[in-house]
Amino acid sequence: MLPRSVGAGDRMLRPEVIAEPEITVTDRTPEDQCLILASDGMWDAVPNEIACSVARQCLQDGNPGGDAAAAAGGEGATAAAGPEPEARCSNAASLLVRLAFGRDSWDNISVVVIDLQQRE
Repeated sequence: MLPRSVGAGDRMLRPEVIAEPEITVTDRTPEDQCLILASDGMWDAVPNEIACSVARQCLQDGNPGGDAAAAAGGEGATAAAGPEPEARCSNAASLLVRLAFGRDSWDNISVVVIDLQQRE
């Protein structure tokens, strides 16, 4: 059985662990709202639809709680939202990390949320 958290440089595990990134190239459109960069520790625990809903709610309203957190099964997992876009991105990323932890992710969890819209 392999350890749950393995560094990409662990030579003895090289046949099972690869450090080759999965890359997708996508053309951006004006409708694109945000970009979520996250490690598999988040994606293994939080489905795409929920991650997008949580990030969208945080970026639009500045409110990381409310309907998005409840729909994601994260009742009570709220943080104070700031009016600045950076604070909204930070709140979205923090909420996604806590959501993954709350769903018992055993892997490394790293999340960055980038707002692609011009929000006030």
